[in-house]
Amino acid sequence: MSSYPYSRIIKNGDTVMSEGSLHSSSGGQQHHHYDTHTNTYYLRTFGHNTIDAVPNIDFYRQTAAPLGEKLIRPTLSELHDELDKVHHESKLHPSSVQVRCMLNIWGVMLFIRMTWIVGQAGIAYSCIIVIMATVVTTITGCSTSAIATNGFVRGGGAYYLISRSLGPEFGGSIGLIFAFANAVAVAMYVVGFAETVVELLMNSDALMLDEINDVRIIGTITVILLLGISVAGMEWEAKAQIFLLVILITAIFNYFIGAFIPVESKEKFGFFGYDGKNVSNCLIHVCWAGWRPSFKYYNMWVSLAGAILCCVVMFIINWWAALLTNVIVLSLYIYVSYKKPDVNWGSSTQALTYHQALTHSLQLCGVADHIKTYRPQCLVMTGAPNSRPALHHLVHAFTKNVGLMVCGHVRISSRRPNFKEIYSDMLRYQRWLLNNNSKAFYTPVVAEDLRQGTQYLLQAAGLGRLRPNTLVLGFKNDWRIGDIKDVETYINLIDAFDFQYGVVILRLREGLDISHIQAMLNFPFVSKDDSSAVKDVVVSVDMSKDSDGDSSKPSSKATSVQNSPAVQKDKRSPTFPLNVADQRLLDASQQFQQKQGKGTIDVWWLFDDGGLTLLIPYLIANKKKWKDCKIRVFIGGKINRIDHDRRAMATLLSKFRIDFSDITVLGDINTKPKSEGLTEFAQMIEPYKLREDDMEQEAAEKLKSEEPWRITDNELELYKAKSNRQIRLNELLKEHSCTANLIVMSMPLARKGAVSSALYMAWLDTLSKDLPPILLVRGNHQSVLTFYS
Repeated sequence: MSSYPYSRIIKNGDTVMSEGSLHSSSGGQQHHHYDTHTNTYYLRTFGHNTIDAVPNIDFYRQTAAPLGEKLIRPTLSELHDELDKVHHESKLHPSSVQVRCMLNIWGVMLFIRMTWIVGQAGIAYSCIIVIMATVVTTITGCSTSAIATNGFVRGGGAYYLISRSLGPEFGGSIGLIFAFANAVAVAMYVVGFAETVVELLMNSDALMLDEINDVRIIGTITVILLLGISVAGMEWEAKAQIFLLVILITAIFNYFIGAFIPVESKEKFGFFGYDGKNVSNCLIHVCWAGWRPSFKYYNMWVSLAGAILCCVVMFIINWWAALLTNVIVLSLYIYVSYKKPDVNWGSSTQALTYHQALTHSLQLCGVADHIKTYRPQCLVMTGAPNSRPALHHLVHAFTKNVGLMVCGHVRISSRRPNFKEIYSDMLRYQRWLLNNNSKAFYTPVVAEDLRQGTQYLLQAAGLGRLRPNTLVLGFKNDWRIGDIKDVETYINLIDAFDFQYGVVILRLREGLDISHIQAMLNFPFVSKDDSSAVKDVVVSVDMSKDSDGDSSKPSSKATSVQNSPAVQKDKRSPTFPLNVADQRLLDASQQFQQKQGKGTIDVWWLFDDGGLTLLIPYLIANKKKWKDCKIRVFIGGKINRIDHDRRAMATLLSKFRIDFSDITVLGDINTKPKSEGLTEFAQMIEPYKLREDDMEQEAAEKLKSEEPWRITDNELELYKAKSNRQIRLNELLKEHSCTANLIVMSMPLARKGAVSSALYMAWLDTLSKDLPPILLVRGNHQSVLTFYS
């Protein structure tokens, strides 16, 4: 070993670890290591010291693998900065299956039962039976050899091969049947042995009681002896097998000697078929991707024929037992699939799933879009998936089992990002989504600001046809108290229209972002329905604000977080006081996770955006938690044509096959709003006005170029009618939809370069303030609904 136990050696630009810098991954237990400075393992390839290892079979062993020590190759981070090389060692205790196979072949079936089969079926049929059995076992043996040589096989026998090849679902179901078949086989062998001994006792006139009871006594004693050998361990079991093999070989020689001595033949009893083993053999023949067995005498079509032959033989032996066995296997498979055991064995089921997903994704790329197959595929700017649960739950309500959902997270950083941390968080956040039964993907990006990161996601998120077509944001509640530059960035996110995306904005009056509460409690947020997710939720929270803020003011009145049904109770967690605003925020964050009572989903379909404003509430209303909510539709119209507009909309909804409870035609949308609303709007935009009349034209133009979010007097006058419309619509919303469970409304648009971000943000704020949960929706103006078949 190295004479420099704690040194680091730099040579030819490579950092080399010595023995002292190597340690085990198994709790610090030291094993044999290679020293990169003195050992020729590294030197013989490149001629100089390097931590970058050459290919070696020991790198590919499993953690507790026999046949040699486990080596761990340097990670990418080790090659760049820190050094941490890990070795594992495991000793092999080889065992042979030869003795077991010989005992099975020469055992009860051939040595005792063969004569009975010939006596019952005759020589011709017995030969056919033997040939069929030989074909089945030969094909099964070839298939098993191929599976066994497709990687190192540990202990566990046939169950190990099946479960690691086909997955835990098949392994669990067939493993139980296989164990039962082996138990039946043991019983059959013991009965055969006991019958033979009793026959000898009868010939010697030495019966203990009578023939049947003597079989029971000898069988019981034999089972107890076998149990003792099994309890003693595998070493004693192996020795016992050798002893039994010697006895069996001696008996075979006696058989040939006895062939020349005339004796009276005896008729033997029948046996129970190996149905479970046949099922196991059938399923072993399934081939999978990543198939590289060193056993070459294998063909998948021959294995398929063997599997069919196994099934045929099963039903020939006993049709009802074969049928019952298949039902049991299917039931166990469904049960194990439902339980979803947390194992990853790299089975063929996983490989088949990947292959099918890849094949179907490629096939989708060759299929043109069609209105009837449209589904909302959402890029949801949640940040960390558990930091905005209300946004996550509502979008999941209309994408689950229908469309794609990608949780986008823009990590704002101007420095070189820590990609190792990002990758680690990506795995943990995705696991959080899975543990909370969220059918969504987590995709983080690093960017200098939210707009740049969102554009990265808009361009790169998804794969082929599985790409988002709708951007979902949370409303920025704190836009009036935060940096106005953040408002400019937020409004620019609606550049999604340039990518042919639809845009959806969710607003809750309490806010959406609970990350500051998570950080204060120092433990992660979990849904109240999933206590099992506690151990898998991410504790670290990204505190950077992205698409949502909270304008709630702190209150001196405090309450306990333990009183909130939205937080998983944990007796080990201390009580943290929350102000009233945060308590309401925490409660509101779970409102879409709960079953909605009888109420309404109010759809304000004011502008035709292709139908997305109508499709989203329809999908939500079809979910179990929203089934008691009726859809009410509100449209704009003329006072003198209200009945006509209502009938036209009812006809359109009927053709779309969308159920609704009521249609309201609003003929007074363009009525002048109340003076209180006009005053509030004027006060809202006052800090952001340019006030060009109070300065020289050149100075005003310079200030506008430096601060493009400022509102000019000309802009206010040009869009005065549109501003008044937002104020009036808010009044109508409070009048008609103040008790709705959810409001879905057409989102107003602003022409690029003509409307300042401050004015547009004021429109959105004025339109949606002081209301129940509201979704502002604007599709990409391509039809997503059709009434054609």
